[in-house]
Amino acid sequence: MSAITGIFSRDGCPVSLELIKRMNNSLSQRGPDGSGIWFDGPVALGHQMLHTTPESINEKLPFEDPETGLVITADARIDNRAELAPLLGLDNVKDVSDSLYILNAYHKWGEKCPEKLLGDFAFVIWNPKKEQLFCARDHMGIKPFYYYLSDDNFFFATELKALLTNSEVSLCFNELKIAYHLMNIPDKNATFYNNILSLIASHSITISKNYHKVNEFWKLDPESEIVMDSNEEYIQAFKKIFTESIRCRLRSVFPIGFELSGGLDSSSIVCTSRLLYNKYSPSKSINTFSFIFDDFANCDERYYINKVVEEDGFNPHYVNADKINPLGEIETIMRNQDQPFFSPNIAIIWNLYKEMQNNKIRINISGLDGDSVISYGQNYLKELAITLKWNKLIKEIRTFSKNQNLSSFDVFNEKVVFKLIPHHIKKILATNKSDARILNKNFSNKINAGECLDNLKLIPRNQANTPKKYHYYILNPFTHKEGLEMGDRLNAEFSMEPRYPFYDKRLVEFCYAIPTEMKFKDGWGRYIQRKAMDNILPPEIQWRLKKTDFRPVFEKNLLSFGRTYLDKMVYGRGILEDYVDLDELEEIYHNYKLGSIGSDLIVLWLVTTLYFWLNIDFNSYIDEIG
Repeated sequence: MSAITGIFSRDGCPVSLELIKRMNNSLSQRGPDGSGIWFDGPVALGHQMLHTTPESINEKLPFEDPETGLVITADARIDNRAELAPLLGLDNVKDVSDSLYILNAYHKWGEKCPEKLLGDFAFVIWNPKKEQLFCARDHMGIKPFYYYLSDDNFFFATELKALLTNSEVSLCFNELKIAYHLMNIPDKNATFYNNILSLIASHSITISKNYHKVNEFWKLDPESEIVMDSNEEYIQAFKKIFTESIRCRLRSVFPIGFELSGGLDSSSIVCTSRLLYNKYSPSKSINTFSFIFDDFANCDERYYINKVVEEDGFNPHYVNADKINPLGEIETIMRNQDQPFFSPNIAIIWNLYKEMQNNKIRINISGLDGDSVISYGQNYLKELAITLKWNKLIKEIRTFSKNQNLSSFDVFNEKVVFKLIPHHIKKILATNKSDARILNKNFSNKINAGECLDNLKLIPRNQANTPKKYHYYILNPFTHKEGLEMGDRLNAEFSMEPRYPFYDKRLVEFCYAIPTEMKFKDGWGRYIQRKAMDNILPPEIQWRLKKTDFRPVFEKNLLSFGRTYLDKMVYGRGILEDYVDLDELEEIYHNYKLGSIGSDLIVLWLVTTLYFWLNIDFNSYIDEIG
């Protein structure tokens, strides 16, 4: 997990060497294997190196090409090297770095080069002949890229903290983003700091003295379709692409760790990796890392985990998460994150990553978000009803009801009747409170919270009223942005690089374009993945009905360990009052202590992370990181 930083003085003034050093040094935790700075006149580029791939061992960044004069800094892993090598006149050997592939791709294709690349990347290239910077972020937004742009300057960095060390970058908070956070609304490119943006996934930006342009170089085609002759052809095609998405992420000269929950996604990756290891590296063991619970039997997944690791070739590691305090290291985690975050289980993940670091893991392979990529075929039953395919609808409802041990009548009402009710009628009938209710009323009116909630969350979700539209909606990169950026910073704290096979562009495109019948069939969501894992996954995991819900652990431990903090936050009435309806917060907290918080637990957590962020002494924090 390397890092990049940089400055472009658009007014032509020479870059301050002290400033680029300060920005680059603020990310030193991401560069245990070296640090570098390149500067010339109005431009400076920085890099912090974490070795992960064989090609990165001798890589020096920033790198200036003596022939073209192009200069690059990058945090990147390029997965289609074999395809690119003959096109770029390069050898696909470990002496040729991934950044050189990017640089040569830019030299050959210019600003279209990101279209040709596969993998996870954030890079910046200085073109001295054109006197401009070209920056790009990968298709799904795995690698982060933050920037500040004014008439005089352009600053960029892998993490927000590097930009915050710059006195030109104001510490003024972005109140609209605060509102989005409290309402749990994703957005495209905002951060919690005014004037600092996150480059949108699959976008590039070109900066010169008097010009800047943001360009989208890829997006999922909403009309794309893949038609094959049989179910077996779809299944075999999925298996091939899925296996390749894993294989290319195993490129490493350091120990690899696999997050293993016992669920369908992580287990599919681990078991497929075992097959790949058997073929290419039979002496290697698979290092799995799982959290377990002795006190919460309904949250413990050892039964499923053991079904995987009881086979030969696994080296399992466990973290007992029964008594991990959600707020135990909250100040440290907040400084790691630089802004409020969503994940309630972040403390458990933090401790899991500590265990990975203790075992010298550098690559962390995760089964994150197979749900979104492969899809459960949401709205399929409703579509069968609308298109009058009654025989198929009855069959699917019967099999789904049997699989889930539910009433067919209840399934029909939930999956068909309720789905057919228009959005404006649902709003009238709704008995639950608005997601905006936690906002201070003046603040809510100021940012027009109801309209934001409708336009950015409720209406788009309601308009995704077919299986195809819903799949497109949940695959939109900005809905995953904050989780991916949060995960990047968490891994970086422990000198690891996260890799996500399900976010492979090829897999995303394939899963979206196949017929809905391959996503939901015979009463099973994610049908194609389940079938592709025949004789690979233990059947108990292959046909699991549900995921494990870790909420009971969080709900109990937040109150048990964090009550002193929560009392101070709720009853102190100070730093939150400009943004939060404190009476509503008190009612939520009162219900929590009575054991009846329900869905409001997430609201309480969102307020809690905002509270700890607002309590940061930013002056001392900036002095510390700078």
